[in-house]
Amino acid sequence: MSADPAQLPDYAATLTAFHAAFRRELRRAVRAVPLPLGAAVLDVPCGDGFYTALLARRMYPFGRVAAADLSDAYLAAARETVGRAGAVAAVDFVKADAYHLPFDDGTFDLAWCAQSFISLDDPVSALAEMRRVVRPGGRVAVLEDDSFHHVMVNWPAELEVEVQRAAAEASRERYGSRSALSPARRMRQWFLDAKLTPTGRKTIAADRQAPFGPAVRRFLALHLRETREFLTGHLAPHHRAALGCATDSADPDSVLNRADATVTSLTTLFVARC
Repeated sequence: MSADPAQLPDYAATLTAFHAAFRRELRRAVRAVPLPLGAAVLDVPCGDGFYTALLARRMYPFGRVAAADLSDAYLAAARETVGRAGAVAAVDFVKADAYHLPFDDGTFDLAWCAQSFISLDDPVSALAEMRRVVRPGGRVAVLEDDSFHHVMVNWPAELEVEVQRAAAEASRERYGSRSALSPARRMRQWFLDAKLTPTGRKTIAADRQAPFGPAVRRFLALHLRETREFLTGHLAPHHRAALGCATDSADPDSVLNRADATVTSLTTLFVARC
């Protein structure tokens, strides 16, 4: 069954574009996780299967991967992504709730979770469930970001200050907390609360500069549009106008068009031992 884009969450297109724009660096994050030959790996929630495919390619030919998600549409998308990945380890696709995984204790050598904690209402319970299905001495790896520093562009500093202030207010309005957009800042404590032993963290930096290639340009266009929509009602009119100019693909002074434009993306890999 093919994935139906209409059934995917609103952020799906932007996340897929992010994967395409920064694939090289994200692949590096997957390779940084210590894994034995022939390992059994769980990707949860697997989303569109981007990381499932990277993990399955790394595990080929001896390992195996289970891709778990509660969304039928995302599971269908993951199957398509893995199907395009070429030579990969065996992959099982499982409809599952991250809080109640249908696996025995100690089934996996690694549980992998990427950029999902903003949608997990009880992060400690989710991590504890990942710990349960990983063997003693195995690992839980989480790739997360701090949205305040996840994508940085070189627009005017005064606009950046207002965007960050408005993002905190918008986060409080939508999610009930100014810090909800910053799961990476709390990951170590969540590990400890879930009785996991943190063993390392690595920040993955991706830098791009104008002229941007098609993949980066598409991601930036989607990301900047989402930013404008998210901040609606939280910026003064003149700051809203400045943000509109800075993100308008038809404006020559937009970060999409300026010859001096740059973008930096920061994503952090956290690893803990069970």
